[in-house]
Amino acid sequence: MHMTNPKRRRRRFTTAHKVAPLLIAAGIIAAGTTAQATQSSSTSPKVTVDSLSLSPAAGGQFKATTKVHSSRTMSVQALTIAVRSADSTNYDFPGAIATKIRPSGTTFTSGSRTFPQGTYTYFVAYKTDGRWHNLSPVKTFTSGSATASPSPTASTSPTPTSVPAPSTPSPTATSGSSTPTATPTPTQPAASSAGAPLGIPGSWRQVFGDEFSGTTLDSTKWNPNWLGCPTCITKPVNSAELGAYAPSQVSVNGGSLHLTAIQQQTTANNGQTYAYRSGLVESNGKAEFTYGAFEARIYSPAAPGTTQIANWPAFWTDGQNWPTDGEMDVMEGLSGKACYHFHSPAGGPGGCASGDFTGWHTYGAEWKPGSVTYYYDGKQVGQITTGITSAPMYLILNNGVSDQHGGPRLTPADMMVDYVRVWQH
Repeated sequence: MHMTNPKRRRRRFTTAHKVAPLLIAAGIIAAGTTAQATQSSSTSPKVTVDSLSLSPAAGGQFKATTKVHSSRTMSVQALTIAVRSADSTNYDFPGAIATKIRPSGTTFTSGSRTFPQGTYTYFVAYKTDGRWHNLSPVKTFTSGSATASPSPTASTSPTPTSVPAPSTPSPTATSGSSTPTATPTPTQPAASSAGAPLGIPGSWRQVFGDEFSGTTLDSTKWNPNWLGCPTCITKPVNSAELGAYAPSQVSVNGGSLHLTAIQQQTTANNGQTYAYRSGLVESNGKAEFTYGAFEARIYSPAAPGTTQIANWPAFWTDGQNWPTDGEMDVMEGLSGKACYHFHSPAGGPGGCASGDFTGWHTYGAEWKPGSVTYYYDGKQVGQITTGITSAPMYLILNNGVSDQHGGPRLTPADMMVDYVRVWQH
C-alpha cells in the first residue's frame, strides 16, 4: 500500500501484505471451502462409503482413510474427509484431491493434522459441478489423548458451511448450525508440475521452489516476519492492519506452510500493542528475481456462510525501494475477492477476478519487460502494461487482518500454501 493511498499501496517499511499462518502446534486449523450440500439427482451416480476410519500419525496428529464406490464411474472435482467441532467449526483434513470414483472402489487417505482437545464429527464429502455432497455415515472422535476413538453417530447428511478465514493484508487495496457441515479441506482445481507454470506458455527452467514438505520453515529461503530479526514480533506491513507478525504464527506441517491469524494482544517491535497476531514469510536477502513466472498454490479460508475470502491474505513481491522498484501483487484478498495489481511511481493499476476463490487455488504471474500477465488456476485473468519496473523483487506471503481492506474478519484463520515456485527462461 502507498502511504498516501493506503488502499492501494504497501510501503516496504510501513505498508505491505500479510500472511496468516495457522498455529498447528496449538491445534488451531480452521480451513474450508464454502460448500453447498445438494441431493444427488435421479440421474446422478450413487456414491456409497464402504469404510471410514481414523488413525494416529506422528507428532500427535491424526489422518483419515476412506473407501467409496459409485454406481458408475464419475469424475469429482474434490474428494475429502470433512471434520466439525462441537460448535460446528471446520477442521477438515488436508489433502483433498480431484479423482474418479469407480464401481470397483476408490481409496483416499488424507494428510495429517492436529486438533485442539475436544470431540469432533467426521464424514466423507465430494464436489461435482461446483457443489458439495456429504455422505453418511457421520462418525465421531475425541482429541486430547494419544489416540482417537472413532465411533459411529447419526448418519444424517450435514449441510456444508464455510469456515472463517484468516485475515491477510493484500499488497494493494481496492475497494453455524450444530449439525455437522461439509466444507472440505483445501482443494485446488489444478496444480502445476514443478517443470512448468500452470497455464503460462513458453519454455521455462525453475530457479526457486519450496514444497513445504518438511516440519520447519526453511531459513535459507524465508524470514518468518516483516523485515525483522529471526525471533522478532514485527509491526504490520500496512497501517490499516490490526495485527502484528510473529514467528510463532508460521509453521510447516502436513505438506503445507501455515500462516495463522489469531486474536491475541501482541506488542510488536515498534512498541505498539495490537489486538491480533498473524503469520508472514518473506525472502528478502535470500531470494530476489527480475522477471519470470511466479506461482503459488494457496488455501484461503472463507468467511462463514459466504464465498468471500476472509481477512487479507496475499502473495506478492516487493523491491528494495518502494514504489520506485515496484510491487507485484499476484493475489490479495480485497473485500472478499481475489485481486491483482502492480505498483510503481506511475500508479497501481489492477483488477479482481470473478468467481469463488476460497479454498485451494493456484495463482501465477508472468513478469517480463513492459507487462505482467496474471493467471488464476491456469487461466488468464488480467494483464498490466503500464509502469512495469525492472528492479529485483523478493517474495512475500502473509495473512493480514484488516477491516479496511480485507474480507470479513475471521480468527482463528489458517492461510495454507502448498508450494511456491519461480521460473525463468
